[in-house]
Amino acid sequence: MTDPVLTADKQRPAHLFRPGQSGNPAGRPRGSRNRLADAFITDLRDCWEAHGRVALERVARDEPATLLKVVASLMPRDIDINLTTTVDSASFAEKFRAAVALLGNAPEPRMKTIEHADAGHRR
Repeated sequence: MTDPVLTADKQRPAHLFRPGQSGNPAGRPRGSRNRLADAFITDLRDCWEAHGRVALERVARDEPATLLKVVASLMPRDIDINLTTTVDSASFAEKFRAAVALLGNAPEPRMKTIEHADAGHRR
């Protein structure tokens, strides 16, 4: 019968890397990508500090569509709202109306009703 330890050694691929051994010793040095990103962020920060507000004002004045695209690209695409409790819509509407009345800032009606339209034509 064969020894199980010897069988396991035979089944292990010979190309596995040993601890501390790189698969590509001539590859990218550790941290070089991080240094590039750090340098870019530093330069971006410096440029923003020097020209940021002026650039924003120029784009807002001369190219508002471009500014709108930038702002829209910064906004989240999806908003995830999870409610852990059930909301009673009638109770919510009642509380909302009470809050609007309390604040005294009820919106103007958008459409005139027939009664409003007739009131202006009466003599």
